[in-house]
Amino acid sequence: MEGDEYIRCAGLRLLLSLLLAALCADTMDMEQLDQLAEKIRPTLDDALPWVCALLGLGNNPASAGGFNPKMWDISDLDWSSWVDELTQNPGSEQVFRVLAYHLIYRLTWSFPATLRSWWTGLSQASRGTSIAVEGFMAKYVCPMIIETEIKRIRQQVNNSEEDDSERKPTAITKVLEEYDESTVRASSTQVTLTYTVDDSTLEILVKVPPTYPLSLPVFESLRRVAVNEKRWRCWLVAAQTQMARNCRLDSACAQVLGNIGAHFAGVEDCAICYSAVGVLDNTLPGKQCKTCKNKFHR
Repeated sequence: MEGDEYIRCAGLRLLLSLLLAALCADTMDMEQLDQLAEKIRPTLDDALPWVCALLGLGNNPASAGGFNPKMWDISDLDWSSWVDELTQNPGSEQVFRVLAYHLIYRLTWSFPATLRSWWTGLSQASRGTSIAVEGFMAKYVCPMIIETEIKRIRQQVNNSEEDDSERKPTAITKVLEEYDESTVRASSTQVTLTYTVDDSTLEILVKVPPTYPLSLPVFESLRRVAVNEKRWRCWLVAAQTQMARNCRLDSACAQVLGNIGAHFAGVEDCAICYSAVGVLDNTLPGKQCKTCKNKFHR
């Protein structure tokens, strides 16, 4: 096997292993996702410099060979058919570039924190490549991720308004059905969370930056009533901390509303994380300390 062909085969193995990991991630809970992300990190570190070179995101932009990302609907790509195409035509740089573009999208969706960590490290190792990656992401990847996140939230809000006993519960539908006082409104770049108490309303605005998830959303307090500032701030920080992991936006929004709803339902906050809703599994504090009698998450 000649040198270039060997490099292509090695690159394809890395690419396919990461695509498969991204597919598996879609069915995992937060704890499983963190474990998988840790396992694939060495493979990701090996693969992404090669991917960047294929897409011209480095010191040699001409290496992209005129590849135009606008030509491809990468969010709905049947990558298995492209792998078959590559098997028949192993020298096709175009096929490699399409798969590389799809890999960037899939990793950004399934492992946002892992990709963000890689990009942050890249800015220290190669500033030029880091800027090129950020520009590529902001133009071709982040808008698709943001649109998908917002659509996902809107769909869950719509589902909560329908009477469907066979529907699988999701993060936002679950909290909206459990706490009738809560509402969620999503626009193209922000989400508004509200909770009504008597004649007053608590309100939080979640701002999604154009480079999300390379940049994290901001949970901004608009209106706070009947909750002390320390507890309120702890809830916002908990949601912000959750978004720093490989977490979906709807899960973080649901956690905030869940904490508010649980508080007004009389549920005590966890004595360890200061939130009623657990970050890992969205459960309420159920284990009691024999000494202090406070409850915390398992």
